Amino acid sequence: MTHVSRRWRAGAGILIAVAVLAGLAGCRSTGGASGDASAGLWDTTRAKELSWRPDDEHFTQDWALETSGLAFTVGGMVAPSEKYARLLFFDADLEARVVAIGVPRHSEIEGVASHGDSLFMCDEAHAAVYRVDIGRATRDLPRLAAIRLPIEGIEVEGGKIGVEGIEVSADGRTIHLLLERSGDPSTGCVSRLWLLRLDGDRLVAEGTPIDLPLEDCNWRLTGLAWMDGRLLGLKTQYPGERYEIVDIDRIAGSMSVVQDITGYLRGVRADGWGNNVEGIAIDSDGVLWLIGDNAVTGIIDDEYPPRTDERALLVRIPRAE
Repeated sequence: MTHVSRRWRAGAGILIAVAVLAGLAGCRSTGGASGDASAGLWDTTRAKELSWRPDDEHFTQDWALETSGLAFTVGGMVAPSEKYARLLFFDADLEARVVAIGVPRHSEIEGVASHGDSLFMCDEAHAAVYRVDIGRATRDLPRLAAIRLPIEGIEVEGGKIGVEGIEVSADGRTIHLLLERSGDPSTGCVSRLWLLRLDGDRLVAEGTPIDLPLEDCNWRLTGLAWMDGRLLGLKTQYPGERYEIVDIDRIAGSMSVVQDITGYLRGVRADGWGNNVEGIAIDSDGVLWLIGDNAVTGIIDDEYPPRTDERALLVRIPRAE
């Protein structure tokens, strides 16, 4: 997900304050929960599950939105609705503006990153990266064009286990693109990370990809975020068994666990939240934000998502004091 520059601190601070003071959701105590590293960077005992208010009733959290990525933009946050070609732009009051995006049919937008007036999105179904302009001239349009950026120098195919996360460098010159999992039980599995240089309207691979070993093929990396110059990842064990925030060492090609948040995310299911968390973002105050994909679906031809029993999760977890 997305690095937030210091010039965005005020906007992020407003968003946090509003979420806390408005009491949009109750705090959850997870002290002593199995698998929860309460001594980590974030305090899950003060986590808040948040409710947003969209301008299109089909994108409330009671629908199978498949919100699979999260990033900060100027003025708020953005999340894609994976299979419905929509972006949800959240303001400081968690009012969500729902905007259509011009991506190919049957796209699966799994990740989003932000830099200046541009969004970068990865499409698992087509193994593609798109850029979307969200500058002054386009910010209020009901539909945004998406430019596909050809990728040179890597081999990746579209499919269900594909590109799942994306992050852009602070200077906007390079992109990290994440393949959630590759391999099989006989050879072992890895998550693969490519560094891509932005060259006009194309992406060019820089160096060899980084293969990050996984314990077994039920694990995967599903999101990226910057924090203090460190590239963090969201690592999960299917189906909803474990959740870890990891620090990615791009030189050694390894990961170390920053915090295990399994106990907290298992607990949210009791209140009807889906806990298949796939999006991660960290604001300029170091607060951790997560968003969940609340459905498992095949190819979608419908314009709007169906109802679901598990609400789409958006959660804010403050830094530990």
